[in-house]
Amino acid sequence: MIRVALFTLLGLLAVARAQFGAAEDLVKPSLLADTAAVEAGKPFTVLLRMEMKSGWHVYWQFGGDSGAPPRVTWELPAGFSAGPIQWPLPTAHKDEGDLLTYIYEGEVLLPIEITPRAKLDAREVALKAKLTWLVCEQTCVPGRGEVALTLPVGTAAPANSELFASARSRLPKADPPPFRTAWEVKPEVFTVKVSGLAKDTRVEFYPLPPNPDAKPKRAQVSGDTITVPIESGGAADTAWSGLLIAQIGEGPRTGWMISKMEGTAPSVPGGSDGALPSTSIAPPRFGLFGALWAALLGGLILNLMPCVLPVIALKIFSFVSQAGEHPERVLRLGLAFVAGVFVFFLGIAALAIGLRAAGQGFFWGMQFADPRLMLALVALVVLFALSMFGVFEITLGGAENTLGSLSRKEGYGGAFVHGLFTTLLGTSCTAPFVGPVLGFAVTQPPAAIIAIFTAMAAGMSLPYFLLTWKPAWMRFLPKPGAWMERFKQLMGFVLLAVAVWLLGVFGKTRGADAAAAAGWLLLFLALAGWIFGAGARRWWAIVLAVLTLGVGGWLFLPGALHKSASTAAEAKPNAVGIVWEKFSPERVEQARKAGQPVFIDFTAEWCINCKVNEGAVLNTTTTAAAFREKNVLTLKADWTAFDPVITEALKKFERIGVPLYVLYRPGEEAPVIFPELLTTNLVLGELAKIGR
Repeated sequence: MIRVALFTLLGLLAVARAQFGAAEDLVKPSLLADTAAVEAGKPFTVLLRMEMKSGWHVYWQFGGDSGAPPRVTWELPAGFSAGPIQWPLPTAHKDEGDLLTYIYEGEVLLPIEITPRAKLDAREVALKAKLTWLVCEQTCVPGRGEVALTLPVGTAAPANSELFASARSRLPKADPPPFRTAWEVKPEVFTVKVSGLAKDTRVEFYPLPPNPDAKPKRAQVSGDTITVPIESGGAADTAWSGLLIAQIGEGPRTGWMISKMEGTAPSVPGGSDGALPSTSIAPPRFGLFGALWAALLGGLILNLMPCVLPVIALKIFSFVSQAGEHPERVLRLGLAFVAGVFVFFLGIAALAIGLRAAGQGFFWGMQFADPRLMLALVALVVLFALSMFGVFEITLGGAENTLGSLSRKEGYGGAFVHGLFTTLLGTSCTAPFVGPVLGFAVTQPPAAIIAIFTAMAAGMSLPYFLLTWKPAWMRFLPKPGAWMERFKQLMGFVLLAVAVWLLGVFGKTRGADAAAAAGWLLLFLALAGWIFGAGARRWWAIVLAVLTLGVGGWLFLPGALHKSASTAAEAKPNAVGIVWEKFSPERVEQARKAGQPVFIDFTAEWCINCKVNEGAVLNTTTTAAAFREKNVLTLKADWTAFDPVITEALKKFERIGVPLYVLYRPGEEAPVIFPELLTTNLVLGELAKIGR
């Protein structure tokens, strides 16, 4: 009997294999990279590609009523790490028995970020992974397989660009959604009310359970309300989350991950997704008119920020120069300056709208992450400084205007460029009200974005407009005289200080060799400016200046743009004994589970406000003693190079810029969010509440 049963079973398996095929025949996995070579310390993305036989499907990260997602186990070289699977938008599928599942058919592209170690000695690296999956049609067949990829070590270069562009276009959007959600959670059901979508928008919702015991049923969408019954594992305080997909007419399906707990990212069943621990932060509920007032006030306060003060000193100098001129001309010069401020802010608004339309995120100060723009900004500052020393003259407003001569009047073009320049440096930091307003603005329709940035421009330019509108108020400024020549030269040193600061930031992000090359390039730039000035702008001086600058660029520009390989530095106590560890969401979660307080400093080397707060408040003996007394884990989220992990963390707090300071206290779900400008009493007061 046993022999008969065994042959019968083997016969059935043979029939099944002939009818359905082995799971390995139904799914063809492969591995591709977005780079032609692996560069030490530089993350890259690989694509796990799964091609399925027609009619068969695999599952999303949550399968729905049945099904299990693909799993991957990596075999990487020592020191390499792999991020979580990034899941594309699924589709809903009805199975027999009225089961609803969330699936991928035909082909699925699963991006995964790989981070190599800081130093690579081998000529090539091998990436291997073991896969398991469940592939289904009318029946389901479990499968397993292996994928491998070998890449040379060298300078990273794009590869498989079209395929990766296609894969990224299928992912949920990383920028804040253009709608608001209100959650109501009960043990047996949760509802999500969505506001801000167009009336003809078709909405799909794919729930994500917060833990394996929580089992949601299919979502029901009625108008602007999503209702999800809960079969088991529900509670009033459960942090439900999910994927909301919106589609207008026959347009593309666009998705966003949303969560009940504001400021958090949804978790993935069976693994970490790199999200911050759950919080109950409620973002500022401005409303459009409230946001406009906050933007106006924030722009006004931006004039007092350390990042803007060096340039404002130059504007005060120009005001002094204008004293005694005809009031109408003073007003026109003021309006030209204000126009520069408005044009820059409106340009930022257009950039934010364009990036959002392209599915990309906009961030305040993003120009400081591009080495080419950073070098151009340093060069511009150096040129302005040299003109203040009288090395050469920059004509900005017609033949009557030069920055190098006090005897001539400032032109309208000069005032306009001055407004642009002031605002450009102002984007290195956020002021009170500016951070929350920017986070709100980028989630709004284009018209609202333009209105909010216009209000911010009005706030920033208001003092200058009032001063030029009432030239009589300039009597409170010193009268023009011989002292102005020395004051102008002093302002040149102020600008050189700004250039040194920017060059230091450049060096910390690109490496010492790149900073040295940039320094030599600036020397050739200064020499070209001197030749231009000494030759009184004759044709031969212009040609010689261009040749000098060209030689400098040929010799040193490639080195300045080359990023040196970075090595991970061990966290050590600073001068006052604070150990600033590198930020990671996993480290935050680990400390919170252990009941340890956590303080996070979201900062950047190009953010002067951040440096002022750190020097005057955070890195002081008083604050250090308070951190030690309360056993606070101190983490530094360095956003200088726009680290994507930190970018995602900022988004969860609805911020698109730094500084940002966050304190998690044990036993409290909602963290403390500090203002952009810190005081010692404020920080000590919040630390003192730990353990109460």
